[in-house]
Amino acid sequence: MPHSIARRLLAASGGAALAAAAVLAAAYPQTAPDAPAATADLAPAAALGGGDSILNMFEWTWNSIAAECDGALADSGYTYVQTSPPQEHILGTDASSGEQDAWYIHYQPVSYEIESRLGTRAEYANMIATCEANGIGVIADVVINHMAAGSATQTRYGWNGSEYRQFYYPDAGYDADDFHNTGSNYCEIGNYQNRTEVQECHLVGLNDLNTGSTHVRETIAAYLDDLMSLGVAGFRVDAAKHISATDLDAIMDLVDGDPYIVQEVIGAAGEPITEAEYTGIGDVQEFSYSYDLKNHINGSSEARYLTTMGTSWGYTSPAGVFVANHDTERGSLTMSYKNGQDYLLGEAFMLAYPFGTPASYTGYSFSANHSGPPLNSDGSVADVNCGSDAFTCIHRSPYMSGMAGFRAATAGDAVVNTWGSGDALAFGRGDSGHVVINAGTSSITQTFTTSLPNGSYTDVISGSTVTVSGGTFTATVAAKTALAIYVGNDSGGGSGGDTGDCVEVSAYVTGTSVGDEVYIVGSIPQLGNWTPIASAHLSGTGYPYWKGTVSVPAGTTFQYKYVIVRSNGSLTWESIGNRTATVPAAGCLALNQTWNTA
Repeated sequence: MPHSIARRLLAASGGAALAAAAVLAAAYPQTAPDAPAATADLAPAAALGGGDSILNMFEWTWNSIAAECDGALADSGYTYVQTSPPQEHILGTDASSGEQDAWYIHYQPVSYEIESRLGTRAEYANMIATCEANGIGVIADVVINHMAAGSATQTRYGWNGSEYRQFYYPDAGYDADDFHNTGSNYCEIGNYQNRTEVQECHLVGLNDLNTGSTHVRETIAAYLDDLMSLGVAGFRVDAAKHISATDLDAIMDLVDGDPYIVQEVIGAAGEPITEAEYTGIGDVQEFSYSYDLKNHINGSSEARYLTTMGTSWGYTSPAGVFVANHDTERGSLTMSYKNGQDYLLGEAFMLAYPFGTPASYTGYSFSANHSGPPLNSDGSVADVNCGSDAFTCIHRSPYMSGMAGFRAATAGDAVVNTWGSGDALAFGRGDSGHVVINAGTSSITQTFTTSLPNGSYTDVISGSTVTVSGGTFTATVAAKTALAIYVGNDSGGGSGGDTGDCVEVSAYVTGTSVGDEVYIVGSIPQLGNWTPIASAHLSGTGYPYWKGTVSVPAGTTFQYKYVIVRSNGSLTWESIGNRTATVPAAGCLALNQTWNTA
């Protein structure tokens, strides 16, 4: 959405939340664009390596992120997690709006104290230490363009008790002299064709900081230094478009160390502020990338064209890329968890393809755009309980965690051996990995040319064995699924004893509620002859993975599906054709699959 930040705001009068969808560029007066800004002497920021990947853990508490770093993420390929803004924010207790617990209260700073409804300063520091101990760095989403919308006459209080009102935030060290256009000069953004208006006027009551001021720059830099003193490795700069590139560069020059920086700059045709102005500071989020992913995987354009994505498509570089984020998942231009398997295919492609620095996304399910995360009785965000609350925990899917490992293993290797047909595509990463993605509605069977060495490899998506011989491998890839193999992940697909007499299942199944159960059912008695039976029940203790072991004789070929038995006794089946598998002569058959609704 061209100006997605508009969805985060509270009006200054009464603090009522605005539930506007997108603020489209066409809605603004189409005056002639300003002249380009003078080019700043920009210092390059630290870059992440080609094997790095970020997981944006939106609205996860600090304690929950720490637990995940010490748990599921420790064995994934993700090298960084991104937290929601850690500074003190408004209370958001205006019940008259019906949005008092909205997610976007985190984007209204009251002070730079590391105290929020997501946790305390001590918990944030402990999270960083825990994640670092597991080889995972932390990137903080930071809001430095503005302060909270405030009343001109009424003193209000933030989460940690800091008082504030319009243009007055004493615990942050700001008063009216630190903001653009106060008093009789007050203005709000209405015309995105006007550079000065976009970067110096207020956005629906949010008080725009005068980032040209030495005091403001030093205050922001001190906040960023404080986060780095806790161990933060980098920053995602929210609303960077509303800060001139010259000002933002000057702020970052004051920050100690060499943090990774990725900036939210949402470009739009004909507007004077462009993404290119910010590339000397660090990565710039490339929104067009996510729009194109949706169009080619979940839209009308064929997926096979994705193997040419990059600067030739007009993308900014260096870029931060994503399938969805907290803004876009509430719109219609990108995919979200609500797109099911298509969303996972988009995540898999992004992690496999070497353009930009990828930021995967995991959040919570919602019905209204303003809906906040699950809360405790005191208004703090509840710790995540995968499978029993609104958090999707979708990052545990092999399409994300497994593919993050694929990215790490193939770092630095070029795209080779591309293949495409309709909505299916494949490509290698040098001689270290190969991926096949089928976004179509029917399965494909194909012999692929690969640079991988001869041998047996384990598909990180399904857990099945893929054999490479003489520079080729043959595979059948079901509709709306993927296959990914790489050097080092070559266990051969077996994990059992000397005789093949079992099927080990790890199925990634979301969309269940408390009381629901998952079964593997199929065409043989051991799988109930298509009826859920106790011996083929899968345990949900590792939600969203449902796991179990079924005794099936070696050499048995069978058809099967997964089914959810709802708490009311009704059945929800996978809406695809029957899967087929054969138990090997030695070792258990390993099924590591994702619930499919194609």
